Amino acid sequence: MRTPFCLASLLLLSMAGAPLAPAQDAKPVQDGGIVVTGKGPEPIGKARRYLRQVLESDSGQLARFVDPVCPLVLGLPERFRAPIDERFRIVAGASSVRLARGKCRPNLMIVFADNADALIETMRKRRNAAFADLDEGALRDAFKAGPIHAWRLVVTRDDMGNVATGDDDPDFPTIFESETQTVTINSVIVMDKRAAQGKSVRQIADYAVMRTLVGARPPDKGSIAAASILSLFDPAVAPPPAEITDMDLGLLSGLYRLRDPYAQGGDQAYRISRTMVTGRPR
Repeated sequence: MRTPFCLASLLLLSMAGAPLAPAQDAKPVQDGGIVVTGKGPEPIGKARRYLRQVLESDSGQLARFVDPVCPLVLGLPERFRAPIDERFRIVAGASSVRLARGKCRPNLMIVFADNADALIETMRKRRNAAFADLDEGALRDAFKAGPIHAWRLVVTRDDMGNVATGDDDPDFPTIFESETQTVTINSVIVMDKRAAQGKSVRQIADYAVMRTLVGARPPDKGSIAAASILSLFDPAVAPPPAEITDMDLGLLSGLYRLRDPYAQGGDQAYRISRTMVTGRPR
């Protein structure tokens, strides 16, 4: 397996004429105080419908970061990067996501571009390391045209932390099969600056939280049947949520507080929905 993630090439790309807008062109609305609030548990039926719309829980385990998360914001001036990074860390930390401290190697990128499609195409032509080892589904997510591109590199690890390759010799099978879990290694979201204009730092950071840490996404057709920051760019939802919602926080917290990391996706989704209702990890 090649090195799973390397930001050097993307950093060089942004400094060498990639379609990232000049700093003065980015004008998201800044927030005041940064807090994470929640109103309480949600009805079980509503929680389950929401999960079915924003997650793919029937195609294997739900992936989450196990290693500490080190986010990096690119393509904006410091006066916007710092508040987005701060808000991202506060929401993630309040939901039991492990965050790297001090100087760390980024494994999560939030990238702002003049034209997201053009940047992705440039990265694809240059065989950017951000696409290394992605499966077909993740590549489709990365290359799908639109103002938002979000994808994750996920692997399967056994209970010793080793990557499970599935390449066992059929003539010499292993005697004991280890339990495995699906783990997010890195995550990237690339966003058009034009799409982000008029949105607050809080909205942008909270949206990035759900796309990168959870892998949640707006449904391809129709709107989400619950208030969700994932509706931020849905023209049918006006006004969009001002921040991450109770549904979103319940999913984020439920995923990162799962007690059994080896359960299957359907069972994980059920346990998360129960956590959303009771407020207790399962």
